[in-house]
Amino acid sequence: MGNKPSTNKRHITGTSEDLSDAQSRSPGSSTQDDVDAAEKAYAAYEQTWDVDQLKTAITLYQQAVNEAPEPDAYLLGELGRCLGLYHRARGNLDDLQRAIAAEQSALQLVPDGHPDRSLRLNNLSVSLRRRYGSLGATKDLASAIEMQLRSVELTPDDDPDLSTCLDNLGYLQNLRFQRFGALEDLESSISHRQRANELTSDVHPGKATRLNNLAQSLHRRFERLDDPADLERAITTQHRAVKLTPNGHPNLPIRLDNLGSLQWLRFKRFGELEDIESAISNQQSANELTADDHTDKAKRLHNLALSLCSRFERLDDPADLERAITMQRRAVKLTPNDHPGLANRLDNLGSLQWLRSRRFGEPEDIESAISNHQRANELTPDDHPSKATLLHNVAMSLVAYFRQDQTMEHFTEALAYYMAAASQTLDPPSSRLLTAKYVVNFLDENPEFSTPEMLLLAHSRIVDVLSEVVWLGHSMQRRLEESQKLGELVSSAVCVAVRVNAGNQAIEWLDMGRTLIWTQTLSLRSPLHDLEHAHPDLARALNDVHVRLQNTATTSSESIAFVLADASQAAQRSDMGLQAPSDRHRGLAIKQGKLLAEVRALPGFESFMRPKHLSALLPSSTSLDGHIVFINVDRTQCDALIILANRKTITIALPELSLAKAEALRSQWQAYLKQQNVRERGLLAPWQHRSRSTIPSHNILNRLWRWIVGPILKGLKLDVINADRARPPHIIWCPTGPLTQLPLHAAGIYDDDAGPRVYNFVVSSYTPSLSALTRSIDALAQQHTTPGILVVTQPNTPGLSSLPGTTLEGARLREVFAASQTPSTALNGEEATVGAVRLALQKHPWLHLACHGCQEVDDPLKSAFALHEGRLTLSDLMVTTADNAELAFLSACQTAVGDEKVPEESMHLAAGMLAVGYKGVVATMWSIKDDDAPLIVEAYYKELLALRASGALGAGQTGAAYALHEAARRLREKVGEKNVVRWAPFVHFGI
Repeated sequence: MGNKPSTNKRHITGTSEDLSDAQSRSPGSSTQDDVDAAEKAYAAYEQTWDVDQLKTAITLYQQAVNEAPEPDAYLLGELGRCLGLYHRARGNLDDLQRAIAAEQSALQLVPDGHPDRSLRLNNLSVSLRRRYGSLGATKDLASAIEMQLRSVELTPDDDPDLSTCLDNLGYLQNLRFQRFGALEDLESSISHRQRANELTSDVHPGKATRLNNLAQSLHRRFERLDDPADLERAITTQHRAVKLTPNGHPNLPIRLDNLGSLQWLRFKRFGELEDIESAISNQQSANELTADDHTDKAKRLHNLALSLCSRFERLDDPADLERAITMQRRAVKLTPNDHPGLANRLDNLGSLQWLRSRRFGEPEDIESAISNHQRANELTPDDHPSKATLLHNVAMSLVAYFRQDQTMEHFTEALAYYMAAASQTLDPPSSRLLTAKYVVNFLDENPEFSTPEMLLLAHSRIVDVLSEVVWLGHSMQRRLEESQKLGELVSSAVCVAVRVNAGNQAIEWLDMGRTLIWTQTLSLRSPLHDLEHAHPDLARALNDVHVRLQNTATTSSESIAFVLADASQAAQRSDMGLQAPSDRHRGLAIKQGKLLAEVRALPGFESFMRPKHLSALLPSSTSLDGHIVFINVDRTQCDALIILANRKTITIALPELSLAKAEALRSQWQAYLKQQNVRERGLLAPWQHRSRSTIPSHNILNRLWRWIVGPILKGLKLDVINADRARPPHIIWCPTGPLTQLPLHAAGIYDDDAGPRVYNFVVSSYTPSLSALTRSIDALAQQHTTPGILVVTQPNTPGLSSLPGTTLEGARLREVFAASQTPSTALNGEEATVGAVRLALQKHPWLHLACHGCQEVDDPLKSAFALHEGRLTLSDLMVTTADNAELAFLSACQTAVGDEKVPEESMHLAAGMLAVGYKGVVATMWSIKDDDAPLIVEAYYKELLALRASGALGAGQTGAAYALHEAARRLREKVGEKNVVRWAPFVHFGI
């Protein structure tokens, strides 16, 4: 990427017509010979890339400037442009300083409104950018961006130079991102560079430059967000840039070097040996084409050393490591002390020395590594995005030193650097998470040096970054993939908190690590009352972004998957339209982050939309409707963390439970359900009758009682029936890991007719998280709902199995509501279209759905209820559900079972209904027998309406849990207590 050619002349080809044309526009006859000769020399340079021709042009332009009767913007501009190109070719800083001086003078001679004003701004901006690259002065970067923005504003849309202006602006925004880490700069850089490519035909001489620059911005976004689609597009784009660059072109070395760096990155990410071999080959070619006195020589040596190091780590050839160290030493030696790249090159030299020490045991290497890492760290400002990496690498070297001498001094020093690295907010979240894991491992490996407080602080760094790892701007698929990796980290952190008696901290962390995706979804619906009152403009802006994010939440994942599937075609398409939905979604998430930072800078809003402490997590009411029981399952220990109804917290150890046992119980239970043919609601064909299981289900429920539920109820003194109580106590279960797919509410000893069973002692509910429960309680306390219900029944959904029981179910409900004079609307069969249901939802706080449910574990917002002519998705409900929505009954198949790969996210319809605004939801953990539904729903609503009429319910209570408890008792009386598969699928979530 270079300066924009002057609009005062077209490209000189050396013909008599060109020279005549140039003469007609030359500054004056006294300098005409110099100008003509300079233009011919520059034209020869453009054709041959002979730097001597460029040097001749500079000499001639300088003579013309000196001989001109008065300062001339055209001559000064051309002199500056040629000096800038000569600096790029030879790397002499004095040439660049002369270029800037000439271009500044040219700009001063061109007033506002002059047609060349944009040209002069652009060219001076490019030179300031180059000086920033050499000296690192941020004022040069700021000035360059300001001038480039003005240049773009002044350039008409149909101007052929617009693509150059846009590309240069993208270059500068990419540089600012690298310096300050603001994602909006990177997004703008890619956007401007994509547009520059759209405006540049494949035969344009600047096409390779545009492609190279776009690839570099995609490269940076991959490093920041770790999206493989960006890396594939970057490599494909860079390949095209190299292919379009002829041999002998001065930009061929940098394009080969950039291609090698991208191939090195792909090797680091996916491990294909072919990539590292190609990377080294391209980087070696780039080095061979770069003179030793060129300013970019050090950078190219550095990049080649990185690739050689990676090949050493893969193939273990000592020659690669020695070559890498030799090249890195040369890179450092060639780098001036005031060069902004020195810190990075010193850091890499230190890493190579650290690696050689670890591999070959050279003691002097580790001392040199520490020295180089520390010097790199000292050279880097605290607000630089690379600061975290440098701190991390100092820590790694100090750890190696500590392992040699085992002194508290070096242990403490290494730990301090580690903790500082984990606290750098400009570092990508994945890197911060990795550093925090290093800290935990370091402490675990050295218990004689660590303390419980150190461990607690280290784990806090892990938990603090979780929501950023599962970033709202990622596609849904990516967020689920990231979330899948986090459950064990959270359970481990909770264990540490329990061991040091930090019970409140343990519950806070457990909540922060659960249902991250649903929490994001709920945050987009959260009211902004306080902000609206104090800062209405910010509230409106944030609310607008939230509404738009809800609309882009699902389309972004489709777009990203498609682009990733064919990155090559996407890169070659000039319009780049395939990425538009994901780009919009990511851009909105970035804008949300920027607005949140602005809000949190205001007095009184420092904690706005941040994870809360336990006191703030609890409902605002003084007491709870029962105890909330979290069950943490970890490899080291298992515990129940309990918030009592009086808001105090206790912990009950579960020594009989282990992660392995919990996983075994889950597998056994799933196998049992499969044998019972309970995957889909409906009538069973004769050959489908539920078998007599060879898997003893009662053994599973027995173990659930003995290992988990029994000890918890005993610890709560709830394992004895109290006849004096009007109603049984209420327990709200929040299991983790494998336990999320097990029926805790059915635990008991069934082999003995008099054996204890959980339903004899307590009423059971579930919640995906404490946050979800609290939101429901607080929201219900602020509304005064008059019961009114929408009943949707689908006996014959096209393409799905018949549900004849739903007809009787609907009839029973009409009778119940008529008898109680409860307002209701019924939509049956063909009446129950998606449009009709969405319209009716606005008028009814209760919803009963008797139909098939479809759970999409890869994108939960696409989970849906099958209606007559389409699917009613959670995305539909998110924008349709009224604020006064209260209760939902999902009489459909498996609406309360999520994906076992991501148990902490509760990716099921029941949790989704809480997320879209319902306060309480009845759902099923496995499919129900079709003719059981009418009985249980009739009993449920009769009891619910009776409770509501009695006035026995307190604030923040719906009565749904007690109503379902009674309904399940009625069904047990009919089918028998031991027929668990019939009565136990029904569960209550929320309040």
